[in-house]
Amino acid sequence: MPKTKRQPKAARKCWAESLGVYGATVRVAERDPGGVLYLLWLDKRGKQQKRSLGHRDRREGKRQALAAATAMMEASAAGRGVVIAAPQQQERKQQDAAAPLTLAQGIAQMFDPQRGAYATVTDHVRQAKRYAEAAAEILGPRLTWEDFTPGEMMYLVRHLAQQSRDGSGATAAEKTCVILYAIASWLRQEELIPDTAAVPKPRWKVRLREEWRALTGHRVEVKRPRHDVDEVAAIFAALPQGDPRLRLLIELAAELRAGQAVRAKRSDLILDAVGGFGLGRFIVHGNGKKHGEIVDLHPELRALVDEVLSTGYLAGAEAAFQRGEIPDYYLFPGGKMKSGSVPLSRATAGCLSDWTLRGLFKALEAIAGIPHKQGRALYGLRRQATDLAPEFANDARVLNRISGHTDSATRERIYQDPNNERVRAKAAEARRSMRAFLAEGDRPQKKAA
Repeated sequence: MPKTKRQPKAARKCWAESLGVYGATVRVAERDPGGVLYLLWLDKRGKQQKRSLGHRDRREGKRQALAAATAMMEASAAGRGVVIAAPQQQERKQQDAAAPLTLAQGIAQMFDPQRGAYATVTDHVRQAKRYAEAAAEILGPRLTWEDFTPGEMMYLVRHLAQQSRDGSGATAAEKTCVILYAIASWLRQEELIPDTAAVPKPRWKVRLREEWRALTGHRVEVKRPRHDVDEVAAIFAALPQGDPRLRLLIELAAELRAGQAVRAKRSDLILDAVGGFGLGRFIVHGNGKKHGEIVDLHPELRALVDEVLSTGYLAGAEAAFQRGEIPDYYLFPGGKMKSGSVPLSRATAGCLSDWTLRGLFKALEAIAGIPHKQGRALYGLRRQATDLAPEFANDARVLNRISGHTDSATRERIYQDPNNERVRAKAAEARRSMRAFLAEGDRPQKKAA
């Protein structure tokens, strides 16, 4: 059978956009896909003129085209011609923009406090910036995002693996690459680098772990430490002796993402007769792919909330809120408390930082007599809760609501412990029951065909 001719792939189209009004229109366009931008316009004789901008920045190109169209319109109204030209300072800026963006420049733009990706600077943002800047230093000041290929990524991984003395550091290396690819994604979205620049290959994490194992001799295993049931019980018993903000947070959202719950405000606490018990609800807002959850208050939880708002650390803020003096306040405010209460200025300023929250939890573990383990903290509670929940509910939808997951796959694959001893014991009981069933002599016999 003759082979059919393969159809050619559709060619990429050149980007272009027209700005201005009829009679004073300037078009900014590429001559080649992803190439240098040009301004095109008609002069007084109707002849097309063009001028290279010398850069690929579409946002800047649109700004320049609009400025040129405005100048044409003003000149037309004044009865004079106009020459589209950039001042010397702007030409220098264009020359700089024409050069491909280096890693360091892209990182600086991503984390710029005014024009960058993050409205606020959190501990997570600071750590991500440190990882990215360290990687850029290793890869060199001249490496651009267009040249950040999978080979350069693997060079970075090998460099970090060779620096490791005991084979540790694979998680940090993977996190560094994740951050770099996230920065590249943002830069592509902002049209600061070409659409083809720094795009990760499929299964790159698998290859990273294989390289790390080959170079260090250590198998890369994702560690998800958790507290055991007795430790969780000890932590809950120690809550009244710990920081009251941490107590309320754990009681409300131990099974959820603490980083989302800690940002909650008074407006996220609904104390009307709603919910499964008719006692109110606590709302945890999502963030991107990390979905939030709504927690119905049960009687004991509502009693704790009432205590905190009436005589506890939030009493002053709640009184001001009820009087209408403040529109809202944080349920878990940062800073130090004074005589068991949070000053009103701090209740409205911001929530507990990640670093402070980890410190408070570490102190709670000490009160409970539990050794602190790196990487566990509040996630240790959540992971154990995900393991424990199936013993109290069977419906997958209920289990997902408890842990704040949108589907069962993530909960079962990542959060539940595959080596859970209770699950093993139940599996053994099931096997025993199956063997007993097979050994029974009075089983229904299969009918002959």
